[in-house]
Amino acid sequence: MSTILLRCAVSVISLCMMCKPLLAEEESSFWDGFRVGGYTSVDLHVPRTESTRLNWNELSMIVTWDKNSRIKFFGELDLENVATYTHKQGLDFRDVYINPERLYFDVNLHEKANLRIGRFLTPLGRWNQLHASPLVWTASRPLSTTELFPSFTSGLQLFGTVPFSERSVDYQVYTATMNAQPESRGETQYKDMRGARVAINNIFNFSDENAGLNTIGLNVSSYRDERPNGTKYSLIGLDFLLEFNRWEFSGEAYSRKAEHGQGGGSGAYLQSAFLIKNDWYWITRLESMHKPDAPDGDRWVLGVTKRLKPNQLLKFEVVGGSGDYEDIPRGFTTSFAMMY
Repeated sequence: MSTILLRCAVSVISLCMMCKPLLAEEESSFWDGFRVGGYTSVDLHVPRTESTRLNWNELSMIVTWDKNSRIKFFGELDLENVATYTHKQGLDFRDVYINPERLYFDVNLHEKANLRIGRFLTPLGRWNQLHASPLVWTASRPLSTTELFPSFTSGLQLFGTVPFSERSVDYQVYTATMNAQPESRGETQYKDMRGARVAINNIFNFSDENAGLNTIGLNVSSYRDERPNGTKYSLIGLDFLLEFNRWEFSGEAYSRKAEHGQGGGSGAYLQSAFLIKNDWYWITRLESMHKPDAPDGDRWVLGVTKRLKPNQLLKFEVVGGSGDYEDIPRGFTTSFAMMY
């Protein structure tokens, strides 16, 4: 891990210095393009069969560089599982670890094409690309977005937006170029990742002034279990987002097949958010998860979320259903998340 982090740091410094001469003609300093921020969240879990615990989930630092040139930088370094408190064990810091979640450069090739180089969130569906706690409605994450594909890819991604008529198409094509990447605990490890996502925006062509986003995406991907002679998987999926008046509907569905025609599992979720009043939202989610080597999980989530500020969310939810997954326990959870 230390060798990988050192290589990442050296690469970032070297590439930043390569960018500097391109901006020599500008009056402002090269370093003015840097911005620092991040996010954090704290959860209180009251599981059905385990002890109540208080978790400080992550402390994220995000560094960006943007001088309105053809090159941009994005880096995110997370301190994960910062601390846990239970009545029996007290305050526990043993599970804390550092996760270099994202580290990449974007190069603008054309007004409709960009190249991303580095470690990035795998562009499968919606949740995986917007999973930060202050950006999602619930404290728990759908099982289908954690159990069926790798959350991160280290390699190349070509992406952009192509407008047509009243709509537009977002595309993302990616491939892994480095398999020996930092591990994220609890994440299934894969290699030889490659795939694509295409999303059509404003698909219903709403004309109502209250209409919001309406997008549908198609995802295809293939990858291999990192273990020696690991199974190769192919995956296909759909995702959508619909915002209209006081409602937001979203969902994702995936079907995965192993090589030689074997079943590889499937999963899906459907979620709604309804604006009640004064930035209080009622949240409902139904989800299903099936894998050959794990118990089936059929879950429901009911909750309310308060947007305290544009960058702060307070969440209360109850998770029920079947299947035991350690990172998403059934029971009651309250969470506070903020960006800074």
